Amino acid sequence: MPNTIGENTERNWKAQAQRAWKLVKETNWKAQAQRGWKLTKETGTLVRPSARYLTTCEAHTYAYSVAANAILALVPFLVLLITIAHLTRSGPAEQMIYQLVAEYLPAGGPELKADLWGLTRRHGVQVFSLIMLAISSSGVFLPFEVALNGVWGFPKNRSYMGNQLMSLALVASCAALAYAGVMFAAAAKAAVVDPIHFKWLHSILNFLVMKIFGVPMTIISFWLVFWWVPNGKVPPVQVFAPAFYTGLLAEALKIVFTLLLPLLRFQKAYGQTFGLPVALLVWTYAGAMLLLFGASLSARGVLNIPRIRFGVQTEPSTARDVN
Repeated sequence: MPNTIGENTERNWKAQAQRAWKLVKETNWKAQAQRGWKLTKETGTLVRPSARYLTTCEAHTYAYSVAANAILALVPFLVLLITIAHLTRSGPAEQMIYQLVAEYLPAGGPELKADLWGLTRRHGVQVFSLIMLAISSSGVFLPFEVALNGVWGFPKNRSYMGNQLMSLALVASCAALAYAGVMFAAAAKAAVVDPIHFKWLHSILNFLVMKIFGVPMTIISFWLVFWWVPNGKVPPVQVFAPAFYTGLLAEALKIVFTLLLPLLRFQKAYGQTFGLPVALLVWTYAGAMLLLFGASLSARGVLNIPRIRFGVQTEPSTARDVN
């Protein structure tokens, strides 16, 4: 009986290998290559104007302004999240926020974690942080609104007070999304990750939990920015695909920047005092340029990016393409 089972298994593997080889031989690779090249050209035609927009002086001016104010808004925003965790008496959520700060930032995460721990224990810091968050958030979204209005072709910008109200609404929405992601991640970590005592498996699952709940919140936040910031009617469905792509690219940017950071050596050029702020400024500047790229794609209809169909022709009468 064991020999029979082994022989049957061997025959099945041989049959599968023969089918796979037949599939490879019957595939029209030249046609597939032509379709791939056509997709590349059509995608390049769609993306090229948005990439060219990043070379303009206006895009760099807006990105620098957004990056500088994003640095000013970072700590007050984190203090707001930790304050919400204190008010809701959620210790796991607070610990998750500290963990995200220590691991997500490409530079200075452990130092900022220690500073946040001390800041949130002081009385009156929360009020001052809210004031600074209101001021710096307007500095983030004001140039971004001007940029997006230009991209969409909307002739009129909001008033300063109108932009301030829009900025506060976006900050509140992003804070709610971030805190919801933190709560879900903390619950998943407590249920799935913490019971595991294998260090390597614990680290992998912890990383996956943060990404599974963090990336969707980032994508939704980008979608709200692309939808709400322009001073005009923007189709919410049209801007979701660019927000999705931009959110994924933002995660890739963070990984690449973290890998390149030791090679950039900002501390050797700026010293210990200014090396960390410069590194964060460059990171947020690159992120702002990425957001402008996604905003340009959203205005140009990224939903029209063509899809290539890869297929295998088996018989002339039943040939069909599979997505």
